[in-house]
Amino acid sequence: MRIMARLDAAPFPDRAAPVIDYQVVVSPEPMAVPSTYRLTEIAGVWLATDEKLRLSALCDQAGRRIGLAVGFTYSEFHDAFLPAGDVVLPVDVESIDDLELKVLPRLAGLFVLMTDGDLPARLYMDHGGSFPIVFSPADRRAASSPALLLNEADYKARFRADLHEALIGREGSGGWISGTLTAHRGVFRVLPNHYLDLSTWSAHRFWPRPGDFAEWRGFDASVASAAKALTDFSAAANETFKVAATLTAGFDSRLLLAGCRTSLDRCDFFTLEAPNAEMDVDVSRMIAQRFGLRHRVLPLRQADETEMAIWDRMVGDCMVEAPRRTHTTLRDLTDRDAMFTGMYGEVGRCRLYRQDLAQINDAKIDARFVIDRLTLPANPELLENVGAWFAALAGQPNSVILDLAFHELKFGSWAMGQRPITNSIKLNFLPFSQRAVLEAFIGVAPAEKGTGQLFWGMINTLWPELAEVPVNKYGDLRDHLTLWKKISNPNRVRRFLRDRLARKTVTQA
Repeated sequence: MRIMARLDAAPFPDRAAPVIDYQVVVSPEPMAVPSTYRLTEIAGVWLATDEKLRLSALCDQAGRRIGLAVGFTYSEFHDAFLPAGDVVLPVDVESIDDLELKVLPRLAGLFVLMTDGDLPARLYMDHGGSFPIVFSPADRRAASSPALLLNEADYKARFRADLHEALIGREGSGGWISGTLTAHRGVFRVLPNHYLDLSTWSAHRFWPRPGDFAEWRGFDASVASAAKALTDFSAAANETFKVAATLTAGFDSRLLLAGCRTSLDRCDFFTLEAPNAEMDVDVSRMIAQRFGLRHRVLPLRQADETEMAIWDRMVGDCMVEAPRRTHTTLRDLTDRDAMFTGMYGEVGRCRLYRQDLAQINDAKIDARFVIDRLTLPANPELLENVGAWFAALAGQPNSVILDLAFHELKFGSWAMGQRPITNSIKLNFLPFSQRAVLEAFIGVAPAEKGTGQLFWGMINTLWPELAEVPVNKYGDLRDHLTLWKKISNPNRVRRFLRDRLARKTVTQA
């Protein structure tokens, strides 16, 4: 491994977007980088990284070099976020299987891992892909954002206006490009649970492996394991960073709060004062007062035209969603350098099959079913792309496939695609995006997991008094008004109908 720090060079050539904080670029050749970047040669390629990102050089206990973790990496081995510099892991890693089976399941946070030493040249993301990667096989380049992958001329020349219109423009108020597709010809997204092969410049799944979910996980053991992982990760993050955690009326933030119980003296909480989100503000204030939390309500800050243009470029024009207009609100957390969100929580609540829990694993499903359940348009190119994704999961239970669909095809593209811009404003950590938590979310039988039983099991383990405040409701007449607001939103209705019509496509296998 060779590190060249602080090259006094110009920014990335023709860089159109002015956001270079917390970004990475991988190239087969050395590149001109800003003076705040480092250039590292590893695994036969060059890696450009913002100096604010930690470089943790990993070795196994026999002294073998196994990889370079870039970002902020939580290690279960150390019960802490790894420091910059050399780090020894207390395991033997003699093969790539050892890395995937012994090391990756015990790392979390916001990072990418490039293999080193005698291991095949690969680039892995954290379990949620919260440090996203897009790549161009023809150029043999990868980056955290298309804005840093393509120069200005290529960005415009390779833009897929047809795909953008089909998957986003026709959706009215918003939408996103799912699967491994992006808005640019020849540029693909690495999905969570996949790695980028730096020899062939192709992406492949590494988890789950065939047979990983041949048997359902025990409910009680899963609750205990996931609850411990939440608490340990939250405590380590609050020890290292000044964290603000999202707080709403919902289930996900309630479990997020439960995981922070041991670090309330260091953690703040916040709620966004968004249109039609009065319940979130009211209930979060009720929770904060009841349990003595440091809590603030942030009025939404409206981004200006320039800020939205930067947002569009940093997300690669792959989505048009509400955060486009409001992402700058996070700047108002001036005394916090990182935030927790409950992203990936819906994976643990049977989100894509809650209406047919009892029969989903006896049904016959296909890629079209997955797309409908995700409430996406049935575009032929998207169908083909998701079809390839679906085929790679052959043999997995239907509920596992649908949980992974929400994990990878919804959050892995829609949410994680926004990270190049949101991480630059406030570091985003996802306590639910840990292998132990995801194993519980996906691996407990649907009938036992229900749409809330697993969450209540974890909340009751960590902080049972949180159940005293209703979830997603006031408990009075105001709840009827909330329902009316939902059904009067045309975009919500359109996606709701796709979801419900998909139910009719379920047939017995």
